[in-house]
Amino acid sequence: MKNIEPKDYMQDGWDSGPTGCHPYQRGSRHNKIGMFIMWTFYTIVIVQVLYAVTVIPFFPITFMMLLGLGFIFYVQWRAS
Repeated sequence: MKNIEPKDYMQDGWDSGPTGCHPYQRGSRHNKIGMFIMWTFYTIVIVQVLYAVTVIPFFPITFMMLLGLGFIFYVQWRAS
């Protein structure tokens, strides 16, 4: 298979941030805080969706919500 170089489809400097920009560091405090906020958001959304599924009695709406969630999880699974 042909190896495509980034210079063939990206402009020069695409991998460098603006002057003074803080570089990403895995495991830094900034990253940990961001991950905590992200997972808190995910948890809140999941709890809200599960609550809506238990409260809304009309089956087609519940089915479509679960179908949408299943599709989201499938896409995430296939993307990783």
